Amino acid sequence: MIITKIEPQKKHKNRSSVFIDGNFAFGIDDFDLRRLHLAVGKVLSDEELTAIRQDVLIQETKQYALKLLDRHSYTENALIRKMRERECDESSILATISFLQEYGYIDDREFARRYISSALRTGKSGMRKIKYDLSLKGISKEIVDEVALEFDEENSDSETEQVTILLEKKIKGDYSFPNLMKAKRYAFSRGFSVDAIDSAIRKLKLDEDDFPVE
Repeated sequence: MIITKIEPQKKHKNRSSVFIDGNFAFGIDDFDLRRLHLAVGKVLSDEELTAIRQDVLIQETKQYALKLLDRHSYTENALIRKMRERECDESSILATISFLQEYGYIDDREFARRYISSALRTGKSGMRKIKYDLSLKGISKEIVDEVALEFDEENSDSETEQVTILLEKKIKGDYSFPNLMKAKRYAFSRGFSVDAIDSAIRKLKLDEDDFPVE
């Protein structure tokens, strides 16, 4: 195997991409590039490439992932995307993900639990939108549905309370058909269920009848 090209990475300072036999092989910090005497034309054996991956590339990728996680919570999918953007090689990415899962640094189920809990506390979105947002973050449908089910029973009443507050601000005492439809569409777009929306409107109408404006 021969190193056929080495080029600086455009998005990451002090890192280069190494090509072997005309194909991208891995990204590496320039310090290690020089330390390992990697240059165009250098011949690498399978054993040498394996040693580079084990001793340098995987360790670099792990440190980068841990640095990211120290600053912010990531889903597995989002973390893989960040590593690929840094042009880490796939074997290093897989080894890093395995390491992070083994030691509990990433856990999509726990991420989903924290996200749902936080979103429900704000009261700005219903479960349907929360689940959709989690899917956009790369959490699998199986995990999203499983974790959401944990919240369904305790969330049923609170969802009605949340959408009631939301609709009260939107309706503003105007229960005309066009205004109600507009308010219902807005609540639905925020991910609240039809049942919760209808229950909230019934409650608001009942309160309005109990306390008529003089």
